[in-house]
Amino acid sequence: MANGTNVTSKTLEILKAFVDKQTEWGVNELARYLNYPPSSLHRILKILKEEDILHMHPSNKKYTIGNEWIRISSVVSSNASIKNVANPFLQKLSLELDQSVYLAIYHKQYKKLSFISRFQSTSALQYLLELGTLQPIHVAASGKAILSYLDEKEIAEIFEQEKVSLEEQKHIWKDIEQIRNQGFSFSLNERRNESIGIGAPLFDATNQVIGSIICAIPINLYKKERKDELISSVIEVAQNISSALGFQKENS
Repeated sequence: MANGTNVTSKTLEILKAFVDKQTEWGVNELARYLNYPPSSLHRILKILKEEDILHMHPSNKKYTIGNEWIRISSVVSSNASIKNVANPFLQKLSLELDQSVYLAIYHKQYKKLSFISRFQSTSALQYLLELGTLQPIHVAASGKAILSYLDEKEIAEIFEQEKVSLEEQKHIWKDIEQIRNQGFSFSLNERRNESIGIGAPLFDATNQVIGSIICAIPINLYKKERKDELISSVIEVAQNISSALGFQKENS
């Protein structure tokens, strides 16, 4: 096995050893496998242990996969699964409406969302939302479609985290009530200026809200006469994705 040329490549080689070869290593054993000096390897293992990427058993001093690595892997796997299910629906929706559509995922541990997938319209004028960046969840159609289906305690924690004023909270609660009644969110100039967003929530097999889909339209390309069509299509696709993820709507 070739030596890594820097700390980053060595770290990746170390992590691959836990995935590709075995899940538990002693320092000397791993050093022989990777052909690394034990002292150099020990320094990297120590950093990974401090970050809880790796865990060291007190009894035998061997390293294994840590809780933070498990958490990261779980999030990546979950997001990848959701993308695999959602992307065919989103691509079809984008083509049918000729509008840009996005998939947003709710990160409960951060109380924020990130966009993880998009399909763009054919228009030269469109608004691009950044993928992979954590963003506030109390603004815009994409965020409020998720926020509206969280419990009140979590919503209050989000308001506190984002330092939302009491006056703004009152307005958002009105939006939440409306979204819960109608099943979709509609926003103007919230996450991007001169843009309209139409969003609908996504639910998983445990009936928990996990994200949203959004149709993002530059305001000068928005045709009011298409509003009902756009809303109906977004809701239908969100429901189809949720069903594919195992969500079963409770009977009222």
